[in-house]
Amino acid sequence: MISINNLSISFPEKVLFSNFTATIFQKDRIGLMGRNGSGKSTLMKAIAGIFKEYDGEINVSGKVLYMDQYRTFDGNTPYEYYMNVADSPEKQKQVRSILKGLGFQEEDWNRSLSTFSGGERTKLQVGRLFLEDPDFLLLDEPTNFLDIESIEYLKTLLSSFNGGYIIISHDRDFLRSVCKKFWEINNETIWTFDMDFDHYHIERQRLIETQHRQVQNIQREIERLKAIIDRYRKWGREKLIKQAKSKEKVLEKMMEELENMPNLYLEEEEKKINIPEPESTGYIVLNVKDVSWNDLLKHVSFTVYERDKVAIIGPNGSGKTTLLKIISSEINRSNQAEQQVKQSEQPSKVILGHKVNIAYVEQFVDQLDLDNTVFDEIFEEMPEKPDYVIRAYAGRFGFKGEDVFKTISSLSGGERQILALAKVLLRKPNLLILDEPTNHMDLETVEALEDALKEYKGSILLVSHDLELIRNVCNRFLTIKGHTLIEIDEPLFFSKEKEKEEKQKNVDFEEKKRMRNQLKNMKKRLEELRLREKELSERIEELDKKMHITQNYVDIMDMDKEKNILEAELLSVFEEIDNLNEKLDIWEKSDKEE
Repeated sequence: MISINNLSISFPEKVLFSNFTATIFQKDRIGLMGRNGSGKSTLMKAIAGIFKEYDGEINVSGKVLYMDQYRTFDGNTPYEYYMNVADSPEKQKQVRSILKGLGFQEEDWNRSLSTFSGGERTKLQVGRLFLEDPDFLLLDEPTNFLDIESIEYLKTLLSSFNGGYIIISHDRDFLRSVCKKFWEINNETIWTFDMDFDHYHIERQRLIETQHRQVQNIQREIERLKAIIDRYRKWGREKLIKQAKSKEKVLEKMMEELENMPNLYLEEEEKKINIPEPESTGYIVLNVKDVSWNDLLKHVSFTVYERDKVAIIGPNGSGKTTLLKIISSEINRSNQAEQQVKQSEQPSKVILGHKVNIAYVEQFVDQLDLDNTVFDEIFEEMPEKPDYVIRAYAGRFGFKGEDVFKTISSLSGGERQILALAKVLLRKPNLLILDEPTNHMDLETVEALEDALKEYKGSILLVSHDLELIRNVCNRFLTIKGHTLIEIDEPLFFSKEKEKEEKQKNVDFEEKKRMRNQLKNMKKRLEELRLREKELSERIEELDKKMHITQNYVDIMDMDKEKNILEAELLSVFEEIDNLNEKLDIWEKSDKEE
């Protein structure tokens, strides 16, 4: 069990969060969410005992293992690395089982670790954690660089794990499968959600809207009360003076409530700037014919058509990145063709279609100037645009508010990746190539990436392990199998629980519909009353003016009589408005508790 009491972490230039208290139980399965730089990894390191510059208390019982984003090893080969912790015959048997489950053949077990890809090293480190008999795991972006099959195996390991864990991840499909609770670091506060991923996502959006609405309602009510108090005092009637004093007490409480409201969630800004539309191509955008590379790729052929968005999937080390580099000329094509001549009578071909302007986003990441700000980089592509347009465009990709003035050197890997994409799109390429773009991105940035790729009007070749991104963006799916490429109907391990999830979302739908209708009727009545309040107030003021200039006593008496009737109705309207506001407050509080 892990106990956190009044935990606060801050740096001279930034407060991460304050006064967080929580109890983590033995089998809790928590997803830790928040923007890049919000403090997720720092909190994880504090729980692991690595970071100690905090206020408050963290008490840990049992064996807690931490895996960060930067993979380190205490062995030269996979087998040596695993056997360093396999201190019993049972664990030694488990070594073989885990290595095979992760997709490593026996001939790979004694290879030097330096020869493995980033994804393969990640797999090895994740697998070893389960040999060490931990009570609790702290995993920082465990799916980075993993292929889809390995992510599925990691899901299996976690589901059979007897302990608990906290996971930082941007992979929505993975989080949906493995986490039952969520914490979110947001605006210097940690919010907790004891629910699954889809309900967490819905609830956080509802909280944003509710808090925004509460502030607007309080501000509107404060202005209304001020106007009523001024009007009552202006009329000068004893009955209304008493009402004014009563309303002033209510006003003071509302002003205090507004000042003491908790920090609002960081709210997403509206999308105001569209993704530039590239020049149209011919029907065929890219034709890859009989491409081979060493022993990795053999006779790969496929065609990309206009506005196709194609996902390429396959195990780590199967040649996905190599294929992208061949297509984008990163690997010298003449050398590649020369090898092909030796293997067959005709060299392979990578043929671009009519007016195809290709952009390999990975190239642009390295071209970012570390001394520039985000604003500077975007400005280079749209120097004729005013500042507010540049800032709005940057906001589409997660650089909101003062974030546009961050230097490139201070950005995370994920932030640099999406900034490079933002720049590339302004150059209007009509064939976009992306290689694992979501690595090191936070969830909000992944969603910004997804929105941009869905809106983009060109063709896409995308290598990614993020199933949700693939199925939300792409219309075609290619997989590397047996050193060649075949087309499949859907990405591997497509979620089979989707239908069940949709049914779950519709639980109590009719009851919620009935409640919404009642709420709608109350709000409609409130608008009618406020309109009547305005009409009555205007008529009373009109009568006041006429009574001051009218000389006819009978007319004055008639107007005074009408004014008394109107004031009585106005008081009745005020009372009904107050009652309805109280009911609406109760409904909103009840809805929040549910």
